[in-house]
Amino acid sequence: MTGMDLETKPKTRAGRPRSAESRRAILQAALLILQTTGYRTLTIEGVAAKAGVSKQTIYRWWPSAGYIVLEALTSDPQQQPMPDTGSLYDDLLELIRPMVRALAQRRGPVMKALIAEAQADARFAETLRTTFMQQHRDILINIVGRAQMRGEIGFDADPEITADLVYGPMLYRLLNGHGELDDLFARNLTASAMRLLKGTPAVTRLRAEAAE
Repeated sequence: MTGMDLETKPKTRAGRPRSAESRRAILQAALLILQTTGYRTLTIEGVAAKAGVSKQTIYRWWPSAGYIVLEALTSDPQQQPMPDTGSLYDDLLELIRPMVRALAQRRGPVMKALIAEAQADARFAETLRTTFMQQHRDILINIVGRAQMRGEIGFDADPEITADLVYGPMLYRLLNGHGELDDLFARNLTASAMRLLKGTPAVTRLRAEAAE
């Protein structure tokens, strides 16, 4: 190989692009802070220091710490997978029980803070609704759809309403604090969802009568 070949051969960079590495480090830093000291201690400065990047790098991608948390939660490889036990009841219980447990622990204050931020920022509210919230709704909607295909419940069951009636009580109990977020609540919520799904023909008739 000649000297000219050495000079003109294009240089290639090995490994991941620097921006991708920085973004991943920021998300991991945010998750680590959430898991160790909680949402109240999460600041742009703290995330930048732990991730080894500048604040300007963070602001290039996210306008506030809340947006970092949303992306970190929705892209977390350790997040709960969609249950697939072959049984609607077991799928619902395996979905609901870990979520209730998480809300009773560190995830609870995080959700409260995200919901509070959404009340003051319409753009953030839309992002919360279309990413983190929708991700969880999609899991439940898929569980209901699979149960319909197996013949466990009828096709008149409404997956969207089911999602409202499963996630609604969790968040209401979290925000209102009137009851425990414990295993008994998780089991009662699962049983209530099953009664709703098994009894959908009656619900359908009531809707038809109300429309007349």
